Amino acid sequence: MLWLHRNLISRKFQRRVTLSFILIALLPFIIFTVVVGSIFISQAQDTAISNLAQLIIHISDSMDVYITGLEDMMDYVAAETLDARPPGSMSDERWRSSEREISKTLASMASSHPQVAGILVAFEDDRYVGTGMSRISRDSFADENWYQAACADPEKLVMVSDVSGRNIVTKKDYSVDGVFVIAKAIDDGNGGILGVIMLDIKHELIRESISSVSIGSQGFVYVIDSNDNVVYTPVNDIVYRINPEWLRSNGFQPLSVAIRGTAFHIRCNSSEYSGWRTVGVFSLDEVMGSANFIYYVLLVFIIGITIVVIFISVMIAGSVTKPISKLRALMQEAEAGNLDVRFQYRQSDEIGDLGLSFNHMLDRISQLIQRVYEEQQSKREAQLKSLQEQIKPHFLYNTLDTIAWMARNGKTDEIVKMIEAITSMFRIGLSHGTDFISLKDEITHVTNYMYIQGIRYKNKLSYEIAIDPKISDCMVPKLILQPLAENAIYHGIKLKRSGGRIDITGGFSESGEDIWLAVKDNGAGMSEERLESLNKGLRDIAEGSEHRESFGAFYIQRRLSLSYGSSYGLRLSSKLGEGTTAVIEMPYNKN
Repeated sequence: MLWLHRNLISRKFQRRVTLSFILIALLPFIIFTVVVGSIFISQAQDTAISNLAQLIIHISDSMDVYITGLEDMMDYVAAETLDARPPGSMSDERWRSSEREISKTLASMASSHPQVAGILVAFEDDRYVGTGMSRISRDSFADENWYQAACADPEKLVMVSDVSGRNIVTKKDYSVDGVFVIAKAIDDGNGGILGVIMLDIKHELIRESISSVSIGSQGFVYVIDSNDNVVYTPVNDIVYRINPEWLRSNGFQPLSVAIRGTAFHIRCNSSEYSGWRTVGVFSLDEVMGSANFIYYVLLVFIIGITIVVIFISVMIAGSVTKPISKLRALMQEAEAGNLDVRFQYRQSDEIGDLGLSFNHMLDRISQLIQRVYEEQQSKREAQLKSLQEQIKPHFLYNTLDTIAWMARNGKTDEIVKMIEAITSMFRIGLSHGTDFISLKDEITHVTNYMYIQGIRYKNKLSYEIAIDPKISDCMVPKLILQPLAENAIYHGIKLKRSGGRIDITGGFSESGEDIWLAVKDNGAGMSEERLESLNKGLRDIAEGSEHRESFGAFYIQRRLSLSYGSSYGLRLSSKLGEGTTAVIEMPYNKN
């Protein structure tokens, strides 16, 4: 479960979908293929082993049938021999007559059985008759192992695999290594033994029985006697590496062994008739080659299917997850503030419905934002217009009051200059309805204002305007210096008994990206509590709160925060009895 959670459940959605498709598609197929392949290979191996067992039994039975036929022939020869040479002593002439009769019978039998290399009838008096065989020396046949074995059990057929060392020579051209012997005693009819019939049987008998058997290029069948001596084997280098003890220790049951790095299956069948064993050997790797080939084909097929399934799974998973990933990326962009993104998808499925809803949501959000923006813009414009309308009567009242004072004193020239100054101020104030003017025009505006106020207050007010000409092309919200100058006069200089001074300065900030404008007076100043209250009010205005105190200063702060954000604006510094300084910070912008 931990592996499943780590490698599937906790992965990204695309990987989970892909792995799920692969597992769902491949697991049943792989399990089915492995089970069927294993069953097929097991059945193929069982079939091969069963076929080998049947072949061995067939070969053993065929040999037994043929040898039974030879035994019948030997019984016939024994009967003919008994007729030709009855028990008892025989004269030479009678022997020669019997010998001719027996020789004719033996020759007839040998000619009708090609596998019989020679026939020999040895009598108890050490005489013998043979076809294709003769005695080497005068040593008695009674000392031969085949003769003794036959006499030991007259009713049983004796089979001898090793014919070397006999007192017999063959007249035909064949090796003693190419024959085996069968022998049987001749009953004299009175419970005695007249002699022994011996046949040399060519190995072609066995070779013909197993020549039709094909169990692969490495498989073969061979025959061993009851003493584990090899009677016949095809030419190969495996048979003498098979330890007979393997067969005996296994109770002659089938077994599998490794010989020279190759797995062989060995099957043995023992003949109850002859006592010899027919042994079949075949290579499991070779016999199972076709089954293994089919298994490898299945393996390649599994690999091919796996590749196809992975490819299809990736495509199907991609068709599901790629649109989702794309939609997720668009959501992240929208979250970052880009509401212009839209989800493009051609399919009319659940993902398409989700994307369509996402697009509708962005459209709705954009509409709401635009509506809020328009409402805020309208509100801001209304606020600015309201502020301007409020300041115009306020200033106009003060100016007309000054002109009235001058008229009462008959100063017509000063009245003309005063009217020109106020005309210039109104021209700049109107500025074709724009909210931003160049700092140069703002300086002209405040200069005219200070001129008007200087005339009104005469010797009580002096001023100086010293702003760096390099920033005169900066665009600023209009009417931001005049209210500060007005505050300096009415809340600073006017409250001072002696004359006062106002300095209006400006220049670049240390970064070179912003500018500052300062209006400084040496008027009455204010207490720390009052200063803190005003600065707090200015901060609140920058953050969007309403504040009704100190109309001019908060008008400027409101305009600066609406135009540039809360990081810019107006800050006051003052000391009671020493004056007040108002500093404006704003970005340097020519547009």
